[in-house]
Amino acid sequence: MKTTFRTVRCGAMLLALVVTGSLAVAKNVPGDAAIPVVELMPLTLRYEADLKLSAEQIQALADYRKQAMPGRIAVQKKIVELRGQLRMAILDNKPPAEREALMQQIAEAEVAHFKGRDRCVEALRKVLSAEQFAQLSKLYLDGLR
Repeated sequence: MKTTFRTVRCGAMLLALVVTGSLAVAKNVPGDAAIPVVELMPLTLRYEADLKLSAEQIQALADYRKQAMPGRIAVQKKIVELRGQLRMAILDNKPPAEREALMQQIAEAEVAHFKGRDRCVEALRKVLSAEQFAQLSKLYLDGLR
């Protein structure tokens, strides 16, 4: 098949349309590059009155935070440390196997962090009413936009 300038230009234009179309769709999906992927617990504290949390709900959420916080902090600390090690391994031109091992450790720590956030959301679903959880989710999503 003979490739001409016109064929390349048409292909580039098509690719540009696909990419810009994908970006338009991506802009409609709430989110950002921040860690964590979902963080609802601070909003429950900030909007405690608006959510009309009962004393029992407030206590259940406090108990959950007390139980989960040490693990969350440890995982976040590990991610920061591993990223620092990877940064220096890349800059110091360490062997690829060493850099890849650090990347794998970071990926595993990130998954552990995601799972912890998922457990937190599940705990909130159990403690809050469906209406309260919907209100909290809306507050969270509105903050991402």
